[in-house]
Amino acid sequence: MAEKSTARSAGAILPRYSVGESKDGKIQVVVEMPGVRRENLDIKIENNELRIYGRRDAPADAKYLLRERRMGDYFQTFTLDETVDPTKVDAALQNGVLTVGLEIKEQVKPRTIKVRAE
Repeated sequence: MAEKSTARSAGAILPRYSVGESKDGKIQVVVEMPGVRRENLDIKIENNELRIYGRRDAPADAKYLLRERRMGDYFQTFTLDETVDPTKVDAALQNGVLTVGLEIKEQVKPRTIKVRAE
């Protein structure tokens, strides 16, 4: 899986992320999206790309004297290679951290070959 960052619109926030392998052999993409609620999150796989979009809105009654936190759209894309099964994807959002699990196709997973003694 190769990373590819593109902004969906001018001024989009490119979130911090990490890509690794989980204990169960899945590719795990962990994306920091503080302030994004589940209903403002959209995850799609299209044209061999994992697209993650989220929106953080300012509270309606907010009046700021100083604000360092950006409000707006989070957007990140990742190019998927042929080893990823696009039909087996799961996602969880907890405390502003999105975790996406991508399954590897069975035919490309390593197999253990048993050796017989003769």
